[in-house]
Amino acid sequence: MSLSVSWNLELLLDKATSIVFAADRGVGKSHVIKRIRKRLQSEGQTLFIYASADKYGDLNFVNCSFQQSVAASLEQQGSEEVSQWQEIAALIVVDALKSSNSEAKIPSTTDLAARFDKAYQKSRMKGRDLVADLTKAIRKVRPSVDPYIIRAIIWTLSEERGPLAVKWLAGEQLDAQDAIDLRLPSNQQGEQEREAHALLVVSKILSIIGEYRTVCICFDELDTISSHDLGYPTALVIADLVRKLFTSLKQSEAGKGIVILTVLLPDIWSFFLDQDAEVSAKDKIASAGAIDLRNVNADSMTELVSLWLSPFYAARNLVPLTPIYPFDQEELTQYSKNGLYVREAIKWCANYVNKKVESFTPTDKEKTPTEKLNFAYDNALEQFSDDYLDDNDAIAATLSFCFQKIIDSKYISDAPIENVVLKSIEEVTPRSRNSGYINFKLVGIEDGEAVTIGIEVLQQTNGLSVGAGFRRLLDRETFGLSRGCLVRSRERKLKRNWDSYEYYQQLLDQGGEWVDLTEDNIKPLLALQYVYEHHEKFGLSVRRLDSFAFVQKLLTQNALIGEILSKPEGNLVEEALEGEELQPLHSEEERQEIAANISESLEIPCSEESDEQPDLADLEAA
Repeated sequence: MSLSVSWNLELLLDKATSIVFAADRGVGKSHVIKRIRKRLQSEGQTLFIYASADKYGDLNFVNCSFQQSVAASLEQQGSEEVSQWQEIAALIVVDALKSSNSEAKIPSTTDLAARFDKAYQKSRMKGRDLVADLTKAIRKVRPSVDPYIIRAIIWTLSEERGPLAVKWLAGEQLDAQDAIDLRLPSNQQGEQEREAHALLVVSKILSIIGEYRTVCICFDELDTISSHDLGYPTALVIADLVRKLFTSLKQSEAGKGIVILTVLLPDIWSFFLDQDAEVSAKDKIASAGAIDLRNVNADSMTELVSLWLSPFYAARNLVPLTPIYPFDQEELTQYSKNGLYVREAIKWCANYVNKKVESFTPTDKEKTPTEKLNFAYDNALEQFSDDYLDDNDAIAATLSFCFQKIIDSKYISDAPIENVVLKSIEEVTPRSRNSGYINFKLVGIEDGEAVTIGIEVLQQTNGLSVGAGFRRLLDRETFGLSRGCLVRSRERKLKRNWDSYEYYQQLLDQGGEWVDLTEDNIKPLLALQYVYEHHEKFGLSVRRLDSFAFVQKLLTQNALIGEILSKPEGNLVEEALEGEELQPLHSEEERQEIAANISESLEIPCSEESDEQPDLADLEAA
């Protein structure tokens, strides 16, 4: 992959900058985006927001979907072992402390998050509202900021109330009691009204956090198929969103800046370039120019192989004959002369090395079929890195593969597994309502009756994504489910103060379940899929693999498959939960007073109208 860059250097000095990645499918744009995110996370000076259009089921509400992306991305861990929301909240608190007392003792971000609830409770005992005091202090420094947004961001430091604050920042509706406790509007609006205001709210959020950290926003997966009432394709809808967002962002001279990165297919980018200059959006979606991600050619192929092999030789203290050994330069040049996708190039390299290895080992003809299977399976178990449990799509694809194998097998298809005989795997529709959360549906016969099980692999750790996934599983009527099955590691616990805690209880009440995803129960299935996909490499046929009793036993007696198909017991798993249940922070009299303030127009909260100086000492003392 190579980069061709065309920059407008003057525009790079602006506080808001937009760039386009023009790349064909398979060139490696997703890999580049991941590297960008890891680099920014390691440096710790930039917040990364990922907006994947394939999660935007209904493009008529694209502003609301983007607001959800912003909130969910900032809930991911940043560079300081806390969420990105908490990093910004800590900077805001520091700003407030310094504005009140230039010599104030400043706690670290992690200490601040750990102490916040204790400090808040201490301030309540004094008849004060720490969050209101902080909001008042910061508005003296930055009078134009929205007090409710500032208040919500500060609340993200709270272990108890943080998830509710993120929910509010995502534009979701709060229960009346939660709105009272946080002293925030409850967002009780219809979909159309929310959509009309969402972009303005997002612009305010980004403008605020851009004062403290550089913000990088990445719009990806714009080639997805989705729906819009006016018939516009996804790429044009997102491009219009980028244009509006770019225009609405506001930054002060001291602001850290905002970068918007949009990934487009080359023909879509050419469409914008061909438009009349007076009406084109290209100056808004690529104010700093475009970067072309190109296919691998002869030069970059050699560079790729050399880069790939270098750490291998260094780790073993070896000096190769050439930087690309055991590859031949002429073969690399010949293979790559027509242009390759990066995935194609890497796959070819892997096959090349395997053939070289095989030339130094006994041939497969010397092995029995069982020996070939054992060798293939043991080899497959070593293919998976430590982070494979984070990949929802890969795990879901493996489960789908294995269930399909059971259905298609002439040896085990009619045999019930946990009293279920599988008949088919179905796609989840309507896609616009699902937004990719439920991966597939299992259709079968359970104890003589038809059953449809919705399978959802959900390994995310942020509350918004987990809550959204639960809501899909609970909507059985829309998706035609008999019950929902959440596949998730119990180590990725649910906080009792998340909405998801209640959703989990509702899932159990509906006859659904949470199935524990562990390395021990998924790795054998990943290995089996690998063996099937690379059967020729191991000298095995698909038909021969199907006939092995080992394969049949692995499919029918795997603990994960059995737990998914078994009838749920309906018991809440306490070890999958953490924290205490949410309790009201205010007395009935206080709630009535706060509710009266919320019912007024969106002005500054009443406690911030006071002329008293804010008392922030509790943060230092906590």
